[in-house]
Amino acid sequence: MPFRVADLLADSLALHGVQRAFSVPGESFLPLLDALHGRENFDLVTCRHEGSASLAAAADARLTGTPGVVMVSRGPGLANATIGIHVASQEALPLVVLVGQVDLPNLGRDAVQEIDAARLFGPMAKWTARIHLASQAAETLARAFSTAASGTPGPVIVELPEDLLAQEIPQCAATRFGVARPEPSAQAMDDAAALLAQAERPVLIVGGEACADGAFRQALVALSEAWQLPVAVTNKNQDLFPNTHPHWLGQLGFFPSAVHTALFARADLVVGIGTRLGDVSTQGFTVPRQSPDAQKLLHVYPDAGAIGRHFDTTLGVVSTARAFVEALLRITPPSIDRSEWLRAGLHAREAAHGWNEARVPAQDVLGHVINAVRGAMREDTILTTDSGNFAAWVHRALRLGPSNRLLGSACGAMGMGVPAGLAAGLRHPRRQVIAFCGDGGFLMSGNELATAVDRGIDLKIVVANNASYGTIRSFQERSYPGRVSGTDLRNPDFAALARAFGASGHVVRHADEAAQVMAEALAVRGPAVIEVRCATHYALADSLRSAL
Repeated sequence: MPFRVADLLADSLALHGVQRAFSVPGESFLPLLDALHGRENFDLVTCRHEGSASLAAAADARLTGTPGVVMVSRGPGLANATIGIHVASQEALPLVVLVGQVDLPNLGRDAVQEIDAARLFGPMAKWTARIHLASQAAETLARAFSTAASGTPGPVIVELPEDLLAQEIPQCAATRFGVARPEPSAQAMDDAAALLAQAERPVLIVGGEACADGAFRQALVALSEAWQLPVAVTNKNQDLFPNTHPHWLGQLGFFPSAVHTALFARADLVVGIGTRLGDVSTQGFTVPRQSPDAQKLLHVYPDAGAIGRHFDTTLGVVSTARAFVEALLRITPPSIDRSEWLRAGLHAREAAHGWNEARVPAQDVLGHVINAVRGAMREDTILTTDSGNFAAWVHRALRLGPSNRLLGSACGAMGMGVPAGLAAGLRHPRRQVIAFCGDGGFLMSGNELATAVDRGIDLKIVVANNASYGTIRSFQERSYPGRVSGTDLRNPDFAALARAFGASGHVVRHADEAAQVMAEALAVRGPAVIEVRCATHYALADSLRSAL
């Protein structure tokens, strides 16, 4: 069989260690699909929508720390994939998007479904490329993977003209470029250690730059204990630090608690590690405080462009999170007693994340389902969340240990829960995977339940059904009380829908049946959907407050 550009690209994927790609097929890249046929150690996951395929690839990148790969056709396919590209950009996840494009002679002639990725995604993607010549193919793909993973990770889009993919070429080897992993200088570490030694009330804000690195998690715990540092994690990064450790401050989500806000206001040093310090993690760009009485900031990130972008920075260190933490562990910490500050942090954590199972009211059906999950979670369970108010129960009630993982959209994109669960189940088939979705988010990407059934993934999906777009509804009720407009939903029977897909379907209608139904669903081998009937107008704040 002749050697084609498509075969070279398939070799390049193998050279970069790509074991899986998510795709909705298109005639524009059939030669590449053919080149991947029968390849060992490569899994092509055929999805039902490009949006969920791109979200699954982004979740896979978060699990592995290496670029996720999604393959789509031009025009509608690439447009549908935009949500995953945006998530990768917002959340600094390495993603390579391979796009089947119009054939070379018809480029620029407004051919059917033609799209210009560079113009469409210029502000969002780290790099966009179009392969015009066969001689550029290996180099372009190598650069794509290097760019996606270097500095601030993000999405890279590569257009593949369909006639070029089928072009025969002399057999040649794929190539691979390196990825820069900056490490701190000795002077930077001396300066950082001096800042930490001088601080009486420091706080660490740790982001997801090293989210897939188990060694980083262990080193972070050691650092926190050696230097007596309380640790907060950015949104959807609750798995970075053991949630039962006394130094864990909690997660910084969209709605910071008053106790967290008060604690951060008292800090005299903010240390940001592995985060770009965006609006959510800094409580609307108010932490660290700029004036009056400005708080000192030590910012550690592998991309110099992210340091000093929003805040006056006392010390910026261009380094990966792991390299910085390991270097700091090699410095002997000073003799300092921060026990009172750590107790204040523990009090704030429990006020924001405390959960008393016995005090969950009967009308809070979801709360009782969460109690059942608490008792059934394993040490290595992977949790995924969609976006919505229901996720507050997950973040407050479920305490994650060193081996647990949490996958969700930190930027608030709906539809992440099921695709992330799909990615997790494929990557870790022997681990318990539980996805939490709202009724709105599930119906955006829930068709991937068909993919989960096809693959026999042991995925459990909890759907909080309150017959509304709950988060938007809560804002609406606050701003325009009694004037409901556009936020009500009329939903299908989710359990019956699950059974129609070939999965197991379950319903929790009342609090007293939550434990039994969840036990039955979790005992099923294979995909299962658990619909939780929630009261439409049940107040989130009152429910969570009652469990303190």
